[in-house]
Amino acid sequence: MFDLKIDRLQLSITNATGQEHRIQPITLRALDVVAERLQLHLADAWPATAGSDVESVRLAPISLRLDAMSDEQAANEMAGALVEALALKLKW
Repeated sequence: MFDLKIDRLQLSITNATGQEHRIQPITLRALDVVAERLQLHLADAWPATAGSDVESVRLAPISLRLDAMSDEQAANEMAGALVEALALKLKW
């Protein structure tokens, strides 16, 4: 079992005029994708990752062109960056 608690998710959004209504659904979908990917990874990596604690994860800025991307594409970009950062922290 893997518990992931997100206390704060900070997003800095620029140039999203007219796309503001998409930000919350994209972010929620990205977190669902993260959970799916972690579940798949941890099924293979357990118990190697057992007891691993991550206090915080910092991601490099992600550039999303909401005017040229679907919600699913944007969510997958966000999720990929977060999973990659978690993998580096946990040394997967």
